[in-house]
Amino acid sequence: MNSHFDSSALQLSALQLAWLHELGIEKPWIPMPRQADQVQVSQARQASESAESSASQDTETKITQTDVAPSSNVFGAQTTATPSRTVSRFAQPVSKILAPVVRAGATETSALAAQAQTLDSLAQGIASCQACGLCMDREHVVVGQGVMQPAVMVVGEAPGEQEDRQGEPFVGRSGMLLDNMLSAIDLGREKNVYVANIIKCRPPGNRNPRPEEVAACRPFLLRQIELIKPLSILAVGKHAAQALLGVEAPLVSMRGQTYTLPHPGHTVPVVVTYHPAYLLRRPAEKALAWKDLNQTRDIVRAITGD
Repeated sequence: MNSHFDSSALQLSALQLAWLHELGIEKPWIPMPRQADQVQVSQARQASESAESSASQDTETKITQTDVAPSSNVFGAQTTATPSRTVSRFAQPVSKILAPVVRAGATETSALAAQAQTLDSLAQGIASCQACGLCMDREHVVVGQGVMQPAVMVVGEAPGEQEDRQGEPFVGRSGMLLDNMLSAIDLGREKNVYVANIIKCRPPGNRNPRPEEVAACRPFLLRQIELIKPLSILAVGKHAAQALLGVEAPLVSMRGQTYTLPHPGHTVPVVVTYHPAYLLRRPAEKALAWKDLNQTRDIVRAITGD
């Protein structure tokens, strides 16, 4: 009996034999092909690999030509991707909070603040500021509200959710409590008070302002004080007091004292008290806040002679 296997008996083509070989099927009923068949298998395998390589290059070229397109950076300038670079279809977009990677910080804000000769021009500079990432998520810039040359300028920490929506400082429950506190010593936003914050844009989730954000926004506040010319300042909350006065002391130790903030031509007395939002959570501390308000009233009376 002839022991030589004839692959044609199974009616398997060279390509089919190559597939079976790639799958690792080496059963007794599929012996290895003759030398002539091996040549055909090798040629079929090379043709298959060549076709796959060509298809892969085709797909890569299409992705490069389709997905790489001109785009705008955060400053509005047109940028064009490098033609030879391949961009993945599934690449996730960069979050907008990470877009401003390099910022000038206080250097940028100091220049903007120094250029402002009026409160309106300062507000325009604040609205265009990109010194920190907070500008990417806020709805409104919260500059301030009240009268010029007030008896008291109230300085808080940062806008909350309601302030961000309305573009005004101290609204909602904490704003109502602040207005009631000021009214108790014959003060109000309509006649002798100006209200502002250290930070002009809302931090995400109402978190505490970060040191770099405070440093970037502080020049705006200092210029704001110069333009408004308040007789005194009431700093509400630990972060506002520390940022305004440049100290690291806890609020409890800052209360009951009168600080002075240097101002062109004279100094402004500063009193520190609790934030209205804190007093809503801890009503028992309102008695201490009342003492701070009386201290502020006495300072104003001493200045005005009333």
